[in-house]
Amino acid sequence: MKDNAKMVGGFFLIGGVIGSVIALLYAPKSGRETREDITKAARRMKDNAVDLIEETMEDVNDFAADLREKTADVIDQGMDLSEKARREIVSTIDHGQRAIWKKRKKLKKALGI
Repeated sequence: MKDNAKMVGGFFLIGGVIGSVIALLYAPKSGRETREDITKAARRMKDNAVDLIEETMEDVNDFAADLREKTADVIDQGMDLSEKARREIVSTIDHGQRAIWKKRKKLKKALGI
């Protein structure tokens, strides 16, 4: 939504600049005045473009920071899940080993070993 608003704002800005240039070219002024007006309009356009680029870069940097943070959260959650799964596996193996030792003990007793 925010990106669409910036895109529309950029289109209006470009349209305004183009309209200003056309108006200056057809204005009943001397060549020197027209060139000065074109120079001023070009400077304004450059300043507006720089502002728009800076805002876009800030948005990209904010998005990248958010993405880094969310990725770190996902990795942490994955590590927590991995640790939990590891504990469950170790617990199951321990339980299985105890059951095997009990059966082995019963078998030895039954065989008289």
